[in-house]
Amino acid sequence: MLVTKARLAAFAFMLVSLPAHADTFQQIWMGRIARPPADNEEASVYWEDKWDARGKRFHPHEVSCAHRTEALGTIFVVTNLENGKKIECPVQDRGPFAHGRVLDFSLGAARKIGCHGLCRVRVRRAGYE
Repeated sequence: MLVTKARLAAFAFMLVSLPAHADTFQQIWMGRIARPPADNEEASVYWEDKWDARGKRFHPHEVSCAHRTEALGTIFVVTNLENGKKIECPVQDRGPFAHGRVLDFSLGAARKIGCHGLCRVRVRRAGYE
């Protein structure tokens, strides 16, 4: 019994003293570890009339985007690498759920940046471009 308590205490001490880093999918998914900005990633357009992740009605003609992990309300400065146009786009939904894509634009945002379907983008948080 005493040996078990000593082992448990040693194990707990070891866990507390380890440096913080993401080992699990959940830690990476929940955004506990900072990810580098996206430099040459693919973005897509969505326009389905539905409810967004905030529980509000999605308005496709407004400027907004969907990101998998960033906090809702985060503002990105997105540059279309094909034509050089820039927009400030708030994260108001979750997605994209297609592999290899970094953002989903609302129809309004896609029109402003000149993205028709798929486009290559550079993504920075506002204030960190």
